[in-house]
Amino acid sequence: MLGGIGIKPIIIVVILLLIGFSYFQNNSIVISRYRIKSNKLPRAFEGYKIVQLSDLHNKGFGKGQRRLVNIVGAERPDIIAFTGDIIDSRRFGYANSIELIRQLIKIAPIYYVTGNHEWASGYAPKLLKRLNDEGVEVLNDVHRDISIDRDKIYILGIDDPSSKNQGIRERENPIVRAAIQEAIDGVPKYGFKILLSHRPEKLPIYSIFDIDLILSGHAHGGQVRLPLIGGLFAPNQGILPKYSEGQHKLGDSTMVVSRGLGNSIAPQRIFNRPEVVVIELLNERAEEVN
Repeated sequence: MLGGIGIKPIIIVVILLLIGFSYFQNNSIVISRYRIKSNKLPRAFEGYKIVQLSDLHNKGFGKGQRRLVNIVGAERPDIIAFTGDIIDSRRFGYANSIELIRQLIKIAPIYYVTGNHEWASGYAPKLLKRLNDEGVEVLNDVHRDISIDRDKIYILGIDDPSSKNQGIRERENPIVRAAIQEAIDGVPKYGFKILLSHRPEKLPIYSIFDIDLILSGHAHGGQVRLPLIGGLFAPNQGILPKYSEGQHKLGDSTMVVSRGLGNSIAPQRIFNRPEVVVIELLNERAEEVN
């Protein structure tokens, strides 16, 4: 006995608290906001808003994905960028993913690139066709113009290198360079460029191409996050990854890494809640005038 209270009730309370903590950490969505300033951004795009989603792994957020859809809709984005791993290769199925796409496409245009799980599943061609049929702009080593009045910005996307490297990691960097080169072909040198690419650890390559804004995922926030330390582990980066979440600069390029929404190998997030990223683009020259 402990102060008249039996051990069993205490154990039950502790277990219930742990279950509640686990549920909260894996299902309570947090919004992270970033303001990206550039003197290359056309004035018509001042205040342009991007919602970035990543690494869903076919996770559900309420009936019809209602909780996630309501959060995205409340932000009133101009576009939605999805940076890969919409499904999970270990438990293939895409009902939750397609339901999310069907709801989000009513809110704003969706631009999407693959992650490693799409290709590892073996169902990538079927999935990509389905996304195209739903109205998603799949960016497989291509770019698209986004226009407001006579002004334009350019959004590029590359397939995850696992689509071509046949399991040989040493091939990844040449594949990424070639993919960006293909995607950027025809984009004006001084145009404002956004790149969607699943892998954050490739930032040194992205920055070579004078990309203004890179959106990535893949790291799952390091899965477990600790104060003053950050994420503990990320695929392709290992222990204490450099690019697990947040904003990073290299040269003239800024990269935003999403902590993602779902789980894969590791079933539990700790101090690392599912994340919706909201990015506002700002014209640096306009701010200087004001």
